Amino acid sequence: MNIKGVLIMYSRDKWGWFLIPNIILFSVFLLNFIISLFISSEDKMYTGGVSYIFFYMLVAGIMVVAQTFPYAIGMSIRRTDYFLGTVVMGVAVNTLYGIMLVFLSAIENATNGWGGLLHFFHFPYLNDGTLLEQLIIYIILLINIFFNGLLISSTARRFGGKGLVIAIISVLLISSVAALLATYYGVWMDIFHWFVKFTAVQIAYWLILPTILY
Repeated sequence: MNIKGVLIMYSRDKWGWFLIPNIILFSVFLLNFIISLFISSEDKMYTGGVSYIFFYMLVAGIMVVAQTFPYAIGMSIRRTDYFLGTVVMGVAVNTLYGIMLVFLSAIENATNGWGGLLHFFHFPYLNDGTLLEQLIIYIILLINIFFNGLLISSTARRFGGKGLVIAIISVLLISSVAALLATYYGVWMDIFHWFVKFTAVQIAYWLILPTILY
């Protein structure tokens, strides 16, 4: 098996896996931090800037096949090895990002929003559990999103553009029908109340199965 060769191939792209996402993430954080220093209100400043890293992982999952699969096949790497190497790389990288987010969230909470009441990494409900639970949440979310992107890219690679469009339209139609039925029967509040009974980590556990399916 040539999984090691796949990992070496990925490790050479430090910009794509590490530098670009961190440069953008911390640039957004710095901008929000500066703004928070000029806000005289005692109200806490909540920003969704950290969601960038999750969107980036979705894009990374989509782009990885298009950028590396033809090269890997050209280097006589088996498809099975390519897939397993991609799985290992995706899990490892997103675990590192999960650890980083938990670490920064803990610092932000301990410093009362970096001294400026800024909540960039730490949020109620999401970060209410123990550090281990928070880590589990981040890792599951990041890996789920990454493999969702990988599924999208793999579908396009296997079935072409038409196949991807059909798949997307099918998902949208099913989602629309489900939303219409929920609206028609007036069960949105029941669904909401049912969800709030669970902690963030419990909901994150539910994502394990679809992640495996991806």
